[in-house]
Amino acid sequence: MSGPRRADGSSGVTTGRGLVASLEKEIIFSFPWLFVQTGDMKASGKAPAKADTASQSVIELLSKIERVGGRPDAILSGAGAPFNYLDLLAGNVKHVSHGDLTAIYRECVVTIGMHSSQLDSRPRMHPDEFRLMCHCVINCRTFKDVIDRQIQFFGTRGDKLAHLQLDTDDQVAILTMDTMRRRKNFGTFLSDLAGVSFFTRFYSWLIGMSNSYFHVELFYSPNYANDPVNDFFKGEIEFGSENNRISFPKNFLDMPVLRTPLELDKLLTEFPFDFLAENPSGVALHDRIRAVYTTHLVRDNRVPSLSELARMTGRSVSTIRRYLADEGLTIRALKAAARREAAANLLRQKRISIEEVAIGSGFRDINSFRQQFKQWTGMSPSRYRKSHHS
Repeated sequence: MSGPRRADGSSGVTTGRGLVASLEKEIIFSFPWLFVQTGDMKASGKAPAKADTASQSVIELLSKIERVGGRPDAILSGAGAPFNYLDLLAGNVKHVSHGDLTAIYRECVVTIGMHSSQLDSRPRMHPDEFRLMCHCVINCRTFKDVIDRQIQFFGTRGDKLAHLQLDTDDQVAILTMDTMRRRKNFGTFLSDLAGVSFFTRFYSWLIGMSNSYFHVELFYSPNYANDPVNDFFKGEIEFGSENNRISFPKNFLDMPVLRTPLELDKLLTEFPFDFLAENPSGVALHDRIRAVYTTHLVRDNRVPSLSELARMTGRSVSTIRRYLADEGLTIRALKAAARREAAANLLRQKRISIEEVAIGSGFRDINSFRQQFKQWTGMSPSRYRKSHHS
């Protein structure tokens, strides 16, 4: 097995077990500035103007589409882009909008999937199926539940789109993703790489942990490491595995799902095709704590103890206390913020009574809830609900 490689083609250092030791590292890769050389210079002898980073990223992406048999201008036309491939190469496109980046990326992924599935007549996962899978797991309580439900989801496919299997040892959890490909080329490589990228980004969003904590191994030759692929995956990739695998710290399995169906609906307006346009980052610890509190209030009508919180966030109790002290925050303040957020979310749902909202946000009696909510918002719970349904 080869050593790990970063998405830009450089060598990495993280191995399976070493992932836990590097849990605090945040690995964020940016797109490089690339300069396009063309022979079409104006009579003045000046070179074409340098396009912005997004334009250069699109050029790199479309060059890969050409390698798998796609046509760049067909991609741009299908995405409704207001420019063609020659405009990009000539440096005439000074800016690519967020919406155009997302639409172009979607067309590229669909094209790659189509060409790779034709190679060995394997089924491919349509974007609508990916969205359906996301909706199937959003109400899960823990990350372990998410993966178990994904395994069930893929098991229902009669044509066996892929086989998923979860294994654990003392410190690391490994999700094996067997796409059952028997023939491989650059197109299948990009298709599988985009797939693991979608999964790891979705996982990090669900539990609020940085994407850099998920380590990817691919069952492709180390020869593929010579191709920079940071337009499909940000992080370290290890080549030569028996199957495609995603590994991560075992304690992540116990972490709660922090997101809601409403948040998922908003995410899926662009995800996972906003890859080139996104600004990757982890979730701050205090935001994770507040989200954990809010989630458990709504689901269990209680907030976790400090020791439970430490287990769910992958930090020690002392680390949490030290972090909050450095940030000038307290557990009490985060609990209050979570209760307020839970109450506001529940009040937006018409079918839930005010009494149920009080219980769901951690109050023992409705009068205490009414008084506290008015202090938070300046209005009664009933008035707040009416203002959000007028």
